[in-house]
Amino acid sequence: MLLKANLRLLLAQLDSLSETPYFTSQLDTYIRELREVLRALLSKVAAQPMAINEDLAHFIAHEVWRLTQFLTGSTTKQIPYEVVYAIGKAAAEWGARRLLITTAIVQEANFYFHGSRREFFNSVEQELGIKISHQPVQIALPYIYRHKPLFCVPLFHELGHFIDTSNDVVTTSLFRHPESVGPDLPDLPSSEEIAKAPDEKRKALAQVVKSHRAEYFADLISAAYVGEAAHGFLGEFIPNQAASLSHPSSASRYQLMSDFLSGKPNPILDMFQQTLSTRGLPALAVRFRLPDVDDTFGNVRPCKLESDADVFGAFAAGWGFLSRMNNKPTGLWASLPVEDIEKVTNDLIEKSIRNRMISEGWDEATNP
Repeated sequence: MLLKANLRLLLAQLDSLSETPYFTSQLDTYIRELREVLRALLSKVAAQPMAINEDLAHFIAHEVWRLTQFLTGSTTKQIPYEVVYAIGKAAAEWGARRLLITTAIVQEANFYFHGSRREFFNSVEQELGIKISHQPVQIALPYIYRHKPLFCVPLFHELGHFIDTSNDVVTTSLFRHPESVGPDLPDLPSSEEIAKAPDEKRKALAQVVKSHRAEYFADLISAAYVGEAAHGFLGEFIPNQAASLSHPSSASRYQLMSDFLSGKPNPILDMFQQTLSTRGLPALAVRFRLPDVDDTFGNVRPCKLESDADVFGAFAAGWGFLSRMNNKPTGLWASLPVEDIEKVTNDLIEKSIRNRMISEGWDEATNP
C-alpha cells in the first residue's frame, strides 16, 4: 500500500514541477523521463501478481525520491543560474555522457554532492525499458548564497567529487599507489608506518587515506577552474580546520592548491596526474583565464567574457576584486558601505556571466 502511495505522490510532485518554466529544455526532458519511470513502475506494482521484484521496486522508488529532492531547487527562481551554467561547462569536459546540473537549496551552512547510482539507470532501462538521457550532477548549496556566485565557488569542489566518483579516480589511485606505498599525506602516518600497522588499524587508515585523497582531488579540480577563489573562500569559510578522519587540515589543503597554481612540484599532484592518464582523462591544468575586471567593475559595469575560460576566470578575478575593495576601496567604491561592496561585486559577476549566456544562446539560435 505505502509503496503505491509513495509512487503516486512522487508522480504528482513531478507533474507539478513539469509545469514550472525553466531556463533550458534539458530539465524538462529529464523530468518527463522520471515521470515515465514512475508510471511504468506503478503499472508493474499494481499488477496481480506484482510484475516486478518488490525489492527492486522499492529501490527504484527510493532513487526517484532522492533525485526529486534536487529538482525542487532547480525549478524555481532560487537556482543560481549563472553558477550552474559555469559548473555545466566544466562538467562537460570530464565525460562523454550528457550531464544535467540539478540543485537543492538547503538551510544549513554546507555544500555537498550526491552521485547518481549507476544501478538505478541500468535497472530502469532493463526492467522498465526507459533510458534516461541525462546523468544528473546533484549539488546542494546554502539558501543565503543562492545569488552570491563568488560564495558558490565550493560547488567546483563538489564537481570534483562528481568527477572522482564517476571515473573511479581515487579508487584507481589506490590500486596504483596503495596507502602502504605512498605518497605520504600530510596529517597522517607515513606509508611506511601504515604498512607496518596491525591489519585492523591498517584497514582503518586505508579508509582515512581514501577520504583525504578524495578531498585533495576535489580541491585540485576547484583550483583548476576558479584559481585563487577556491583557496580564498576556503580560507574564509574554514580558516583553521584541523585534520579529521574525513578531511585533511585546512593548511594542508591550502598548500596543495598553492603548489598546483604556482607550478611547484607536489607528489600528491603527481599521483593524480598519473591516475588520470591511466583512466584516459584530461590532466589537471589551469582551465581559466583571468579577465581584466578592474576597469569595468571599477566603473560598476559588467565585464565582457569571451570564452568558457573567461567564465571560469571571472570567479577568480571577481574574488580578487572583492578582496581589494573590501580592504581598501578606491574610486566609485570608496563611498560604498562594506555590505554594498559585497552585493554589487556579486551582482556584477552574475550580470557578466548572464550576458555571456545570452550571447551564446543567441549564437546557437542563429547558427544552428
